[in-house]
Amino acid sequence: MLTNTLFYILLSFVIALFLALFQYVYNTKKTTLHFVLCLVRFITYFLVLLMIINPSIDKKNIEVIKPNLLVAVDNSSSIKYNSQDKNVRKLVSLIQNDEKLANKYALKYYSFGTNLNVLDSLNFNKNQSNIALPFQEFSKLYKENSSPVIIISDGNQTVGNSIEYSNYKSPVFSLIVGDTATSEDIYIKQLNSNKSTTIHNKFPVELFINYTGNKAVSKKLNIFYKGKIIYSEQFQFSKSSNVKTATFFLTATEKGIQYYTAKIESLENEQNVINNTKNFSIHVIEEKSKIVVLSSILHPDLGMLKKTIESNKQRTVTISTIQNFKENISDYQLVILYQPSEEFENIFKSIEKLKLNYFVISGLSTDWDFLNTIQTNFSKNIITQLESYQPIFNSNYASFLSDDIGFSNYAPLEDYFGDVTFSVPSNALLFQQIGVIETKKPLLATFENSNQRVAVLFGENSWRWRMESFKTVQTFEYFDGFIADLIQYLTSNQKNKRLTVSLEPIFYANETVKVSANYLDKNFNFDSRAKLWLTISNKDENFIKKIPFAALETRFIAELSNLVSGEYNYAVSVENQDLTLSGSFKILPFEVEQQFNNTNDAALKLLSSHTQGEIYYENQQAQLLTNLFEDQRFKSVQKETIQKTPLIHWKWILGLILLSLSIEWFVRKYFGKI
Repeated sequence: MLTNTLFYILLSFVIALFLALFQYVYNTKKTTLHFVLCLVRFITYFLVLLMIINPSIDKKNIEVIKPNLLVAVDNSSSIKYNSQDKNVRKLVSLIQNDEKLANKYALKYYSFGTNLNVLDSLNFNKNQSNIALPFQEFSKLYKENSSPVIIISDGNQTVGNSIEYSNYKSPVFSLIVGDTATSEDIYIKQLNSNKSTTIHNKFPVELFINYTGNKAVSKKLNIFYKGKIIYSEQFQFSKSSNVKTATFFLTATEKGIQYYTAKIESLENEQNVINNTKNFSIHVIEEKSKIVVLSSILHPDLGMLKKTIESNKQRTVTISTIQNFKENISDYQLVILYQPSEEFENIFKSIEKLKLNYFVISGLSTDWDFLNTIQTNFSKNIITQLESYQPIFNSNYASFLSDDIGFSNYAPLEDYFGDVTFSVPSNALLFQQIGVIETKKPLLATFENSNQRVAVLFGENSWRWRMESFKTVQTFEYFDGFIADLIQYLTSNQKNKRLTVSLEPIFYANETVKVSANYLDKNFNFDSRAKLWLTISNKDENFIKKIPFAALETRFIAELSNLVSGEYNYAVSVENQDLTLSGSFKILPFEVEQQFNNTNDAALKLLSSHTQGEIYYENQQAQLLTNLFEDQRFKSVQKETIQKTPLIHWKWILGLILLSLSIEWFVRKYFGKI
């Protein structure tokens, strides 16, 4: 308690005593009754003054904050296929029962497959493993303090970004399970192909075939279509020449979703032959798309757009300056307007008159005063300050099916700072992140209005995204595929369809089949009150099932699991509406996790090395626990807080004041002093 507080309490005592004596003792007949009333009145005054002063004492609280130790456990099915499920459970139990570790660290347990979850139980039934996911989520959850990670995994990753390039800031201690000894194996590591092509067109296919072994072998690669071999190529492998690339072209002869199988001949004593086969599909359409890119400036984005869009052979791109463009714009299925200015006025008028689909990309050279005036669908109230916008993928995007290709790790786009508003219903495919603040403001958005499909990208330098995508996964396929889906949506002739459906054409056995649908009312607004139904059938299995869709923000979702392998037909219908869409998909007879029969410790070694962690194997778990306990980089921190506590609670003071006033009133009443 401070000295001045003590002084105020003493002063209150004197004032209260003086007032009480003045009222009941000074210049009156001094009787016992007067002294009693004086005492009661003194208590009242003193308590009132004490409540005004509100004296308090400082209480020091010392809190010991332990460093976090995050335990991420691989819950994918490859652990079970390699007979490591018991070992993993044993390792987790060993960490949980280590008292020394529990005393030093705040232990937190997670499991991961395709998603990251707080560890409840391990069942090793996840169909995919995304080893990079825990580090992406931990970077968001534990930003302030050092949070080392123990990751228990076989190192086999099937989806997600490569973990070698993870930017996690704290040390990672990798505990590798499984057999790292390599056995003879030949497998198709990767297959690249377009998602769509035009009928009678040749589309490219690229395969990477890996061989593990010491012998010289010769094996044939076969491509099957409807059970027939349509392409073959012989390859020679040896210990030194163990990676082969096959690049060839196939001809699309039928429209619709077409399925193909690539298979490399197996070795004589090969243990795992499942990874010798890769299935792929392609959507064959009948029309070719012509696209024009108009700009008044030179920019690397223009070349990126042409290269990316033309990676799909059914599309041709023409780049022209707005000043030199003299062609008939109606010849194009899509017009890309790069950083429009006043020179684009006639083009905008033609687009509006012909109801053409278009794609606007803004940037530092965009004339927003002109753009806000020439069209009324969207606007941006800018200031002269420049801003960098990091992309955040919207998993609830409904207009077409799209995947997150690692946007959170991409470089930001540049544009003028300002609020974006839409006057028509829109759907954001990418959101803006400004600095560390994630917003729900659109960075890339699409909308449909008056028989037109439109997309808007608010920022320039998207060419860097393609470069960073290649740097991360060593291929342009993922980024080009993302742009291809967007262009497919924008060039589609099926405009203003009230019901649209998206799903992948191929799934693995035991994988959840996820169907996404979008339904619009007669005013072309999303109608969350509608009831949608999914009906799937398999003639070979005499199977038919009908389930409802669930409304999720701006789309409808239906999920099916435990379907046997085979080809399925599906139909999506709207209750009480004459609207139905149908199609097909295929379930392959094996899981992707079954392709791994060995531990892959190479990526985890690099990750642990980059983060100043270490790598351990099954027989080194005791050493891991000892090293973590003795590691001086991770120490508990004492946090001291000072809490002010009232000397007397105000409720007690108020109660005593009421009591003293009541006593005084009753005494005066009893003795006739009122």
